Amino acid sequence: MSSAHLPALHDERRAVLDFCRDLSAADLGAPSAAAGWSVADVLIHMTTVLRAILTPTAAAYMTTRDVERLNERLVDEKRSHTTKQLPGEFETWSRRGIAALTVLTMPGLNAIRIPYGELGWYPLELAPAMLVYEWHTHVRHDIAPALDRPTPPTDARRMTSILRWLTTLLEHSHREALSWLDTSVALTLTGPGGGTWRLEPRGGRLRVRPGRAAGATAHIAAMSVEFPQWSTRRLPWRACAVAVTGDTEIGTRVLDSINLV
Repeated sequence: MSSAHLPALHDERRAVLDFCRDLSAADLGAPSAAAGWSVADVLIHMTTVLRAILTPTAAAYMTTRDVERLNERLVDEKRSHTTKQLPGEFETWSRRGIAALTVLTMPGLNAIRIPYGELGWYPLELAPAMLVYEWHTHVRHDIAPALDRPTPPTDARRMTSILRWLTTLLEHSHREALSWLDTSVALTLTGPGGGTWRLEPRGGRLRVRPGRAAGATAHIAAMSVEFPQWSTRRLPWRACAVAVTGDTEIGTRVLDSINLV
């Protein structure tokens, strides 16, 4: 069986295609909530990541030491004054990408770990979860608000994949940012796909795994649907429904240290 996150990816693909179906040229040319990018640029980025599954661009993502700068460069290279074809290109490349990931995440391959730039090494099984997060976040937080459109609904299946990716990304990419942490902190996210994770130092490394809040030095409680916003600093965590109990100084410092790509 291929990655357990593929059904969520199929769901989110349909949501993106439905959202983009009636975008006008003016919509595509409008500024998005992603700094410096138009709505068209966001779609170019989403499609470029898909192309990387099947083209040599994969090597660039594997070897870069600055994923965000690479994303900017690739969008610059693909930017065009003609934007009408962008939704169709996303439809084509998302279909091809999902077909490829269905093969690449089969047993025997899904545990292979590949580098994602400076952010660490990840099993292929998580690649669909990363794309669910990418599409879900870009549409709901970068495009829809900029166009003053309602955000598409989500569900527990998609949020489960998103939270799996983000908590794994936190563990692998924040070893330096959270190297000062010398005690356990619990993170509880309520709502679709929610649960509790423990952030713990282990032998000089950071571990972020599902667990219980009991016994943690600090306990951070937040909403699952807001986590993708404040963990990526699209919104400050203080502007969201986030509460810290226990050692509030440590909990607040953890929150201030989180900045996921």
